[in-house]
Amino acid sequence: MSDKFRIQLETSPAEIYVARYFKLPYPQLVPMQEFVCDVGITANCTAIVTDCVWRVFAGDDVFAVRQLINEGLMSMTGGEVSVSPEVGLALRRCYFLEPTVLELTRLRVSIHAYERETRQVLSAQLDVPLRYFEQKTKLHLPMKDGAWYAIMGADWTDLHKADPVSQAFAYDFVKLGPDGRMYANDGMRNQDHYAWEQPVLAPAPGKVLLARDGMPDNEPGRPPDFSIIQEDQRLITGNTVVIGHGHGECSYFGHLRQGSIEVAEGQYVRRGQVIGRVGSSGISPGPHLHYHLQTGPNLFVDQGLPVQFSQFIVTGDFIEQGAIPSRALVTPVW
Repeated sequence: MSDKFRIQLETSPAEIYVARYFKLPYPQLVPMQEFVCDVGITANCTAIVTDCVWRVFAGDDVFAVRQLINEGLMSMTGGEVSVSPEVGLALRRCYFLEPTVLELTRLRVSIHAYERETRQVLSAQLDVPLRYFEQKTKLHLPMKDGAWYAIMGADWTDLHKADPVSQAFAYDFVKLGPDGRMYANDGMRNQDHYAWEQPVLAPAPGKVLLARDGMPDNEPGRPPDFSIIQEDQRLITGNTVVIGHGHGECSYFGHLRQGSIEVAEGQYVRRGQVIGRVGSSGISPGPHLHYHLQTGPNLFVDQGLPVQFSQFIVTGDFIEQGAIPSRALVTPVW
């Protein structure tokens, strides 16, 4: 049979970091591990994808298997199953949350398809390394004063996982008021939100690698202006500060209030120094603080890293160091 027709695979990122949640402050039944990636499929012909199989390995043994067939794939592709030489196909947010303490070593992706005209059977397979990250910087939560709600982070509901390169382990925080709500009145003004204009603090010493200001803040209840990211997708995080802590660990802060940034690129900051204020700039539905750790200052290029915070209170317990589950209520300790 002719092999002139071919399909190929790649993942984004090319090497995948795994977050280990062995000591989450919330009660849990078993330790968990989490990772996410996109799978890209290209071909030198018009191919119809019939199924995809993901195998997670621990050492040389298969630990977990997942398969999607035909229409099931459409939930990850926007309804498409065809690949052409001009247009590839992406399987978005291939997400895994695995209950194990075993060391996961690689992800194997296998695709089956056929060429549309000749019905020639096609297949491709790719092994992707799974990596663990050992954080060297002691990072405190980048805010203070009161209870904060980790509205996104550390599970499949996190919309940041649509960007598996930089934001796979990102958090969104909002402050809660004395009534336990995120805002007063009807919440239709930024000033109603308890997080609005709260100081954002450097979580550790470092050098400012990026300080971007000047983007307007959105009002709650109004659709964000997506035209602002047509020329530069990085503007999605609005007014932004990135602090490099060394060891390839950089704190990334997004959606800061316009005109609030108090640091400049090249400046060295100390732990606890105010770098800006919580806002709602960029693509933001309301005032909140976006934070994630990545390997450099460049969004969508530098790789996101699992993050452990130091010294905070959750559900009444003091945590010396740990990850924060989604929808946890935390109180920073400075």
